[in-house]
Amino acid sequence: MMKKLALLTSLIFATVIYAQQATIRIGYVDSQVILQQLPEAQRIQKELDNLLQKYQNELDQMTKTYQSKVEEYQKKEAMLNQQAKEQMQREILELEQKIYEYRAQKLGPQGEFEMEREKRLKPLRDKIIDAIEDVAREEKLNFVFDKAGDVILLYADKQFDITYKVLDKLTRGAKSK
Repeated sequence: MMKKLALLTSLIFATVIYAQQATIRIGYVDSQVILQQLPEAQRIQKELDNLLQKYQNELDQMTKTYQSKVEEYQKKEAMLNQQAKEQMQREILELEQKIYEYRAQKLGPQGEFEMEREKRLKPLRDKIIDAIEDVAREEKLNFVFDKAGDVILLYADKQFDITYKVLDKLTRGAKSK
C-alpha cells in the first residue's frame, strides 16, 4: 500500500512539474490591417460603400421632396380652404411616413444594407479565420488574439505578430485558385 501511495505521489509530482515546463505560445493579428490590405475585402467594402451611397441618395431625394412640400404648404396655407389644407397635410404626413419606413427598411439595424453587409462579409470572415487557424497550427501557437478587436493588448512581442503571415496566406490562396 505504501509503495502504491509513493508511486502515485511521484506520478502526480512529475505531471505537475511537466505541466509547469510546458510553454504557452501566443500570437496576435491585427484584423484591421488584414481588411485594409486584402484586395477582396477592399472590393467588398467598395461595393458596400456604393450601395450605402445609393440608399443615402434616395433618402436625400425623398427628404428634398418632403421639404418642398412643407414649404409649399407654408406659403399657400393662408389661401387654402380647409379641405385643401387637410389634403396637403395628409400628403406631408405620407411623405414623412415613407421616409421613416425607407430608412428602417434600407438602413435600419435589420435593414437591407445590414443584411447585404453580413451576406458579403461572412464568407470573407470565415476565410480569414481559416487562414488564422492554419498559420497558428504552422507556428504551433496556443492562442491568437486580435489586437484590433475588443481584446486589449497592452504589450506584445513583435515576433508573435502573425498578421502578415495570415495576409500572405490569404493572398497566395487567392492567386492559386
